[in-house]
Amino acid sequence: MGQKIFLLLGMTLLVLLMRGGDVALAAEKAPAKKAVAAKTEKGTQAGSVEPSWKELFPTVKLLPASEQETAGLREAAAFYGMKDYVKAMAILTPLAEAGSARAAFSLGLMAMRGHGVPMSTEVAERWWIKSSKGGFPDAQYHLGFMHHQSLRGGRNPKLIAHLWSLAAAQGQGDAMYGLGFMYAAGDGVTKDLKKSLKMFTDAADLGHPDAASKVGVAYKYGRDGATKNAAKAKIYLEKAADAGMPQARQELDGMK
Repeated sequence: MGQKIFLLLGMTLLVLLMRGGDVALAAEKAPAKKAVAAKTEKGTQAGSVEPSWKELFPTVKLLPASEQETAGLREAAAFYGMKDYVKAMAILTPLAEAGSARAAFSLGLMAMRGHGVPMSTEVAERWWIKSSKGGFPDAQYHLGFMHHQSLRGGRNPKLIAHLWSLAAAQGQGDAMYGLGFMYAAGDGVTKDLKKSLKMFTDAADLGHPDAASKVGVAYKYGRDGATKNAAKAKIYLEKAADAGMPQARQELDGMK
């Protein structure tokens, strides 16, 4: 898990901006700079009341991007591809402030990478909070991972699990993969190996190679919530091996 943030933040905004998908319903006021961090710290103080993450980050239905938003995102992507980060930000910022969860997510990535602005986890968090509240799954995953790594405030497993559950419900594979570990360990959620296996399996079925390898090993040895099943083990190990996972290839060789 520790290496995922660097891999994900290494993705180009050009791809993220151009990718088809959904955007937030409507505009909202920008949250305070340290909103989540403050809530997290409050929730961990002795005798304090745990904040309601479901209220802070509710389930929000997304609608297809409007023609105007799509045009703006494409224009920003073009400038970003030319490394003209200032112009890309000039286009993305008003879109995000008007309610575009995708634009807000992209601005958060730019802040994490120091593109167009000084590198800042605080600024990234602010944009990802806005994007997450707008229902954008990649923002929900990244914001959860930010807190998983304690990059902003203390680590709060319940917040992380909630954000990743929102993202997973919309098909975000990395969130499913992360939830698999949380259910296996009872970290922020009730320990449940069956749910853990389901999260890993759902992620694997979306093409997540690490998850496929884990599911394959679980079925091969009959552990981690799985009943021993050589046929299923082979299916998932082959998926992982084809994606370049050396451990999966070794496990397959041991089945011959």
